[in-house]
Amino acid sequence: MKAARWVTLGCVLLVTAAAAAGYGWYRWSETGKGWRYEDKLASYCGGLIPYAESAVFTGLNTEVGLSRDDEYGYGEDRYRSCQVADMTVTVGLIREDAVASDTGPDIFDALDAGPSDRTPVALGGGWRGYTDMRDTAVVLPCAHRDAGREASLVVSIQGDDSHDNPEEARAMAELATGIARKAARSSSCEAGFGGRIPKVHAPGGMSAPESASGTCAGIRFPESQWIDWIKESKPSGSAPLEGCLLGESKARDEVLYGLEAAFGPYAQRLRAPSGARSGLGHSHALATASCPGSTVRAVFTISASVYAAPTKDFLRSALRAFAERSAERHGCTDLTLPG
Repeated sequence: MKAARWVTLGCVLLVTAAAAAGYGWYRWSETGKGWRYEDKLASYCGGLIPYAESAVFTGLNTEVGLSRDDEYGYGEDRYRSCQVADMTVTVGLIREDAVASDTGPDIFDALDAGPSDRTPVALGGGWRGYTDMRDTAVVLPCAHRDAGREASLVVSIQGDDSHDNPEEARAMAELATGIARKAARSSSCEAGFGGRIPKVHAPGGMSAPESASGTCAGIRFPESQWIDWIKESKPSGSAPLEGCLLGESKARDEVLYGLEAAFGPYAQRLRAPSGARSGLGHSHALATASCPGSTVRAVFTISASVYAAPTKDFLRSALRAFAERSAERHGCTDLTLPG
């Protein structure tokens, strides 16, 4: 009996030692690190974060790399917001009749990063998306079968200056498209996917107004507006957000005017409950257009900064030139300009 007890005790000790060794291997080995990362991704952010594309940024660190996972909203308006390394990822379906809330946070907050000193660049690769080297987004127009209505799936990644280069921007875009694929499958979104993201080109720097050949093309620059430089992107019909910046060099290279073309959910973020309408004010002008495959009218705007001396004639003419070319690229019609 005594010998049997020693054998039993020995077996227990061997099992305990093996379990400790196994746990140590799982906890500290590179293979175990990958398994732990995969285990956390299974439920993190609704299981929407892809392994390889996120590991580029997190280094498989589950504590620092995957540090926040939240869900907001109710019913069809629920959306995910989670952290991947130092980036905030927002994922959700946006109904075509949805409007931004004036009473609390909603998914449109993630689409409204505020003024930028750079213009959006189309992602390419067959995707509807953009990057400005800090923020990156992908939009999938889809039929939400469960709700029986049209919607867009949006993946928005908000970064910072640490990602301000084409290589990082491309990696962010690959992460966004990887999330979009998973989110579409989990939300009954029937949508076509693109392929690998090609090389991303940085937005154009300052150039002379007379050299405009991209998103600023066609705008006339009267001497009275003191426009010394422009910033523009290569035109594309696949970016949900386009822009053109006009600035001066007399003081500190300040932006005088910002023009924006917004499509789909990016246009919706500008809508009031009564809908966005064409308009003309002291320092801004707005136009809309009907675009194929969507009930959401595109919104084109020009806004003057505090450094500008806007006139209604310039606001109208600059917006017209910008909006006409952008609408044509996207196949939009019924362009309604301010009077």
